[in-house]
Amino acid sequence: MWPVAHLLAAAVVVLATPALAAQNYQDMDEETLYRFIFDDVDIDHIILNDRICDVYLRCFFNTGPCTNLAAAIRSKIPEVFETVCGKCTLKQKKIWKHAMDLFIPRRPKEWERLLSIYDPEGKFWPNIKVFRETPLPDGE
Repeated sequence: MWPVAHLLAAAVVVLATPALAAQNYQDMDEETLYRFIFDDVDIDHIILNDRICDVYLRCFFNTGPCTNLAAAIRSKIPEVFETVCGKCTLKQKKIWKHAMDLFIPRRPKEWERLLSIYDPEGKFWPNIKVFRETPLPDGE
């Protein structure tokens, strides 16, 4: 039989996960927002499913509605591009690199469109390209 404390702890974990997803991204502190955008997302599921990816892209291109997650990601694209994920943890940098490695070869025209919107002067792409080509250290 589980003690009451264990049952309560399990209930908090089960209830907290959807609560974060339901929380408006604008109400999150920066660390929580980065975790919401990078750590709590199945990026393969989004990028490898064209229907889902298209929904996100329409949000990023300002041509369609945004889910809470898509709007959160869109809000951080300029900062992530400019700082080359400078506020990201090592784990988040690995996720971003993985996302680009999946997305760019699959959707090169959409990548160019993202760059035209979020890096119109081409200032950030050279550093992003170096980031993509440089191995990250092991660890989280």
